[in-house]
Parts: sequence; C-alpha cells; structure tokens
Amino acid sequence: MQLASQRISLAMMAVALGLTVATVLVVPTGLIPYWLVAVGALTAFITYAVLGSPLAAVLVWFATLAFLHEEFARLILPGFFNLTIPRVLLVVLVVLFIVMVAVGRVRTRWAHPAGLLMLAILAYFTVSAFVSGFQTIAIASVHYRLIAGYWFPFIIFALMVQAIRTDLDVRRVLYFFLFLGLYLTFIGWAEHFKLWQLVWPSFIADPSKGIHWGRVRGPFLASPIMGLTMVYVFFNNLVLARTNGTVLRLICRLAAAATLPVIFWTQTRSVWLALLAAGALWVALSRRGLSRGVWLSAILAVSIAGAAYNWRDISSTRREAGGVTSVEPIYVRLGLFLITRDMFFDRPVLGVGFGHFRDHAMRYAHNPSSPYYAFASSAMEHNNFLSIVAECGLVGLALYLWLLIVLLKASIRLYRRLPPMGTEPVCRDIVVLYWVLYLDFFIDAMFRETSVSPFANALFFGLSGVIFALDYLLGPEPLPEEASSGAHAPASPPRALSPA
Repeated sequence: MQLASQRISLAMMAVALGLTVATVLVVPTGLIPYWLVAVGALTAFITYAVLGSPLAAVLVWFATLAFLHEEFARLILPGFFNLTIPRVLLVVLVVLFIVMVAVGRVRTRWAHPAGLLMLAILAYFTVSAFVSGFQTIAIASVHYRLIAGYWFPFIIFALMVQAIRTDLDVRRVLYFFLFLGLYLTFIGWAEHFKLWQLVWPSFIADPSKGIHWGRVRGPFLASPIMGLTMVYVFFNNLVLARTNGTVLRLICRLAAAATLPVIFWTQTRSVWLALLAAGALWVALSRRGLSRGVWLSAILAVSIAGAAYNWRDISSTRREAGGVTSVEPIYVRLGLFLITRDMFFDRPVLGVGFGHFRDHAMRYAHNPSSPYYAFASSAMEHNNFLSIVAECGLVGLALYLWLLIVLLKASIRLYRRLPPMGTEPVCRDIVVLYWVLYLDFFIDAMFRETSVSPFANALFFGLSGVIFALDYLLGPEPLPEEASSGAHAPASPPRALSPA
C-alpha cells in the first residue's frame, strides 16, 4: 500500500512538473490564466472520475435540467445546436462514465432488452428525422424533440443503470427528490400567492416565458410537467416517511402534505387524474394499510375542499383557472385524433417523418366548418402514442410500446424478487413508487406530447434505470424477509447489492 502511494505521489509530482514547464516555456503569457483554468478543470475532472460518486453526478444533472435549462442560460451558435448547461453537462457525464469504466471504477452493465430497444428507437427516429428533414413550421424543432425528448432520457437511463450500486444509492435518489420537492413546493406556494420576489430563477415570474401563465408551473414553465413531478414527489416522500428517525418521518409527512395544494394549483385535469389514480394504486399495493388509507383520505379531503372552495373557477370555461367545462381542449384532441387517423391511413408503416406532424396536419383538416378541425389544424399533437404513429408509423409505435412493456415486466419481476417487508429502502414500496411514476407518466403522455418536455421523459426513463439496476443486482433470488414485520428495521450500514 505504501509503495502504491509512493508511486502515485511520484506520478503526480512528475505531472505537476511537466505542466509547470509547459506553462513557462510553451503557453503565451496572455493565455496563462486560461491555461491554468483548463488545467484546474481537467485535474478536478480526473480527481472526480477516480474518487467521486457517479450517482451524484447524475443527480446534479437532473437538478440543472429542472431549473438551469435554456431559459436560464444558453449560448446560441449559428449553424450548431444551442449550448445549455444540461446539454454541456450531459456530454461531461458521458465522458466521465467512460473514464470511470477505463479506470475500473464502474463495471459496464447491459440493460437487456431495454437497452437494445432504446438503441433501436434512437436509430429509427434519427434516420426518420434525417430522411424527412429538420425544417419544420412547428415551434418545437425536430432536433430539439429528438435530442431532448429521446437521446437525453435514454442516455440517463443507461447512466443510472451503471450508477446504482448499493442500497445507500437508492436512498440517495429518494433524498434527492425530497429536496427537489421542497424547492418545487416552495416555488409553487410563492407562485400561487404571487410572491415573485421569492421565486428563483426569475424567469418563472416572466409571463412571456413558457405556457400556462396563471397556473402554478414552476421552473418547467408548464403546469403539466410541474404536476407530474409533484405527484411523484408526493409518493416519494411517503416512502421516505417509512424510514428510521422520528424527525425525518415528520419532515417527509409535512413535505408530502404541503405538495397537495401545489398539485391542485397546477389547474390541470390530467394532473388531478394522475393523483387520484396513483392514490388508488398506492392503496392497493403499498404495504401498510393504515397509513395508505390515511393518505388516500388526505388526498380526497384536499381534493374535495379545494374543489368546493374553487368551484366557481372549476365549473367555468377558463382553462387558466382549471375550468373543466372548457370545450376547446376537447375539440383540439378530437380533431387531432381525426387528423392522425387520416395521416396514418396514408402512411401506416413509416409515418410522415419524425417531428413533422405539424407540417402535414393542415392538409388533413378536410372540413374547415368542423370545430374539431378548426381547433386542431394549427395545434401540435397532444398524445405521445398518436404522435409516434403519425410521424413514425407502426414501426415506431411498436418499438415504443415494446419498450414500455419491457420496463413494466422488469418492475414486476423485481417486485416478485423482493420480500413483502424487506429492509428499507430496497423493498416492494420502491417498486410501487415506480408504478406510481409509470401511471403518472402514462396519463401525462395520453394528454400531451412529452418529447417537448425533457424533464418529463428524463424523469421517467431515468428512474426506470433504477429499477433495471436493482433487478440486475439482486439476481434471480428474492432477498430474505425480516423476522419481524411490525416495527421499523434497525439502521444498517450500506450494503452492496450483488447477483445471487
């Protein structure tokens, strides 16, 4: 050990001496500050690759995607993609994992068959985009939807599969979403009461940014994404509330309770539906009957109280106030379905080309007097599955549905491997939490095209990587069940999860 340390010290001294000589003899005087910054950054990168946590790097990327995206900062490069913090950081993440694999920090895992399906989807969608072209009249560009909607989330899935190593890693993911949820909850309350001086980043308070101004939309600048995330955070906090520590349990329960008004204030019907459906799923499958019944009662109580208090707005036709009697969204979706149907009949196998629904939709609005066509002809697709079948045909839809089935089957297999009352947090509740997210994402995808929302897709596919990692690590045999299922398990040190 001492010999190895001496060798490392000698190597570092040699590198430092070489850099000093290069600085003095090679680098021009005016560039020395930039040279030193570059050397420092490279040194920090190598040090992190050798000593740092791969999971922490992935979670930092999630945070930047949530509130440091293109509305926070972007570098516009003519003839190239705009550079944003999440895009640059994702490239750094990929290089970091390659270095970690090279130095033996991370052992490569192949998430078969989901990984192969993701590669097939990326290849097919990318070829479809190249063949049909990248020019579009749609606000969301073809390359934005392709890269942010599919490449980024699938890469994060692969990185998350590599990053989860121990039960402590699973706990860290839960803690991350606890703290992210606290931030989003604070922002949601501040938005609702128009305390704009407390809102950060400041673009949240800019009505010219994003959509759904007037509702709680958070840093995502869209109320459905805020709602999807908060529904997941609510149940994430319920899982954490079952861990050891009275203070932690109290914090998690209070945090969960504080998210419910924010979910209601998104004024988005798909979000409300997701909360109620996820609550029913939680009651059916979560492992503690009393607490799950209490929380479902809390959800229903808040929903009823909120509906009663805001009934005038809810029963109105004003969508920004959550009015459920507004017919325009219904007309839009019916019209989009009719347009998609005709578009599919014309090109059933390969579709019109990835990202080009809007470019062809006007031709299929056959009856201008129809309110369905009138509302839908200028709208982008509002359903993931209809969007894929219109743009990429049956081939694209089959690949996407196959991937969703594979992810669900992996979670069911993991659920069966885990004991009913396993050690926190690696127990069946973590799978039920994933099913909550799966249902949440599915409902969102039925009402919206999620490829224009990088965080929604990254959240779903990234946390699918946690399930695949656990499924891989735990092997074919279930974990031993605890002797006593009544009380909380005693605290235990982090344990490596390895195949049986």
